[in-house]
Amino acid sequence: MIAVFHSMENYFGFFPQCGKKFSTLWKTSGPGSLDPRPLEGWVNQVCPAPLEVPRLIHLRHKAVGVCPWIVTIAVLGSLAGCAPAPRDAALHGRTMGTTYSIRLAHADLNQRNLSKLQAAVDALLNNLNEQMSTWRPESDISRFNRATAHDPVAISADFAHVVRRSLVIAAATGGAFDPTVGALVDLWGFGPDGLPPAPSPAAIAAARETVGWQRLALSDDGRLSKDTPGLRLDLGAIAKGYAVDRTAALLRKRGFTDFVVEIGGETLAEGHNADGVPWRVGVLRPDDSGTLQGVVALTDGHALATSGDYRNFYRDDAGILRSHIIDPRTATPVGHAVASVSVRAPDGLSADALATALLVLGPDEGLLLLDAAFPGIEALFLIRQPDGSFSKIATPWFRLISAP
Repeated sequence: MIAVFHSMENYFGFFPQCGKKFSTLWKTSGPGSLDPRPLEGWVNQVCPAPLEVPRLIHLRHKAVGVCPWIVTIAVLGSLAGCAPAPRDAALHGRTMGTTYSIRLAHADLNQRNLSKLQAAVDALLNNLNEQMSTWRPESDISRFNRATAHDPVAISADFAHVVRRSLVIAAATGGAFDPTVGALVDLWGFGPDGLPPAPSPAAIAAARETVGWQRLALSDDGRLSKDTPGLRLDLGAIAKGYAVDRTAALLRKRGFTDFVVEIGGETLAEGHNADGVPWRVGVLRPDDSGTLQGVVALTDGHALATSGDYRNFYRDDAGILRSHIIDPRTATPVGHAVASVSVRAPDGLSADALATALLVLGPDEGLLLLDAAFPGIEALFLIRQPDGSFSKIATPWFRLISAP
């Protein structure tokens, strides 16, 4: 088994340099890439351990994870830790401005077949990146963002599927999740344009006029258009979840039944681990302690995503903390005390998008939304208290979270 430490970024893993006000380390997304990305922390470890030790530690975006039984420090690296167990096969690589890892239990693969599988996964993820990365000038999404109003752009089937689901979730959440937040993400200093933070009220008002999922139209034949000049898509809160789903589908098609897939913290588990039990996933507390909030069992194709606010932020000239989670309804960063929201859903796309939506909404509105529109989806809210501790509000499945 391996210990994997991953950087977590919310908006498709892509953030600009924000000068001295953005206190992060910087890395590139891969060979030949000049995209600046903040090094957000290291999460998702899989290490050999007794049953009481979680098999996987999960917190997307902001957690710093350390194998408590192995001291491993990673600086500007994506992989560290123990050697794979004989009963497992492991793949890892880079995509979407972050890293991915795959564990296959009971997989009898020689190095040649493992390399072929790695190549297939890399090709799939690169294809999705070419469609939905705002950091690639010639991607489908960048091409659409440059298009003028009422100018339909032909998009791929994958891109169209993500947009359709985005529109459904945007409508169901009352716009708490909105794929058209690209201008706001840039405006507040968290997009590929790297614009200065702390925009003026006039600039906020102007950007707000370009945002609104109702301003998108997707035809049956896969042509996407907008009715507002300047409207920009940003699928950072949903595309990695979809990439997890597509990777899992590839593995199923090739006959694998016991695996876990993780991309930038989005995690999907199928079947059982090498010990014959469901994959165990630890949810980290949203602070710098590296401690676990608790451990859950993940299987049957369910996905777990976490959205949080405590590491991707800056303080503006007035000393106000600005989180990278933007509320599309107010056009400003979220400012409440919810530190993180974890979501379990039947697929990665839904878990990804709803983790962001619920962080925007908070527990009162968020739990009502789940009851009304998303029955069966589970959520855990960790709420920052004045003394630095965290209270939790959880749906039934997360209430059963076991101690680390």
